[in-house]
Amino acid sequence: MKAVSRKALPRGLRNWLRSPLQSLQWARFEFQAGMGWLSAVDLRDDWHFRSHPAAMPFAYHVQVDDPEQRREFDEFVSRCSPGMRLFDLGSHFGVFSLAALHYGGPAARSVAVDPSPLAIRMVSFQARANNVEDRLHLRLAAAGTAGGMTSMVAAGIESAGYFVPLSVDHPPAEQTRVPTVSVDELAAEFGPPTHLKIDVEGAEWSVLQGAEATLRRSDAPVIFLELHNDILRRRGDDPWRVLEQLQSRCYRVLEDDGRPISPETTLDRPVVRVIAERK
Repeated sequence: MKAVSRKALPRGLRNWLRSPLQSLQWARFEFQAGMGWLSAVDLRDDWHFRSHPAAMPFAYHVQVDDPEQRREFDEFVSRCSPGMRLFDLGSHFGVFSLAALHYGGPAARSVAVDPSPLAIRMVSFQARANNVEDRLHLRLAAAGTAGGMTSMVAAGIESAGYFVPLSVDHPPAEQTRVPTVSVDELAAEFGPPTHLKIDVEGAEWSVLQGAEATLRRSDAPVIFLELHNDILRRRGDDPWRVLEQLQSRCYRVLEDDGRPISPETTLDRPVVRVIAERK
């Protein structure tokens, strides 16, 4: 049946049909946003903002409900600084970017990078709703080693618009060509980042390879990295070498709960969130 549906229906339509209740909920939220009926989000006691109705239930709720992601986000907020410049790689709906502009004050800037048109459209909506569009730059692209093009797969509304890496199950008709951009290229365009958030679904090694000049700087950024161990292994990469690359650049790397990284404990989970700061 799956093979038949792949031949008969385009991927975009299958993505919507895969989860009809979520698709209907999304359509309702889109209608509300189009009518100007926005939600008031209280993501932290000292931070309140206007939001597309879909952003909280489809994305931001994990910064409240999931203990690991809440801790990661709290650690990010604690390291926000006046005038900061964030490169938000794998921005999704832009909660880290919005936090940077709030906690970093009026001189803060963010560059939100994501290969998903739906995600970039959502970040753009949030920026306009909160009057920060002049400080939040958008880039429809996948972060990687260098500028160019790559193929990814749209996971659909069931995954809130995520684009995911290819697997052997994805024939050419399932794939979408998206631009790529490196950290060093973004730094040449927008200035070097003070903060770097990396959530790129298994492309961590490539992103760090494309950030060589940035990581060598004396004022190299603090890094918030989601290490997707299982995805990296499926791609033939060694997750540990990602962390070793940071250590070789004089970074002190800890898990977001303060524990030192180690091959025995850090790599035994599908996803580990780490914080890297220059020594």
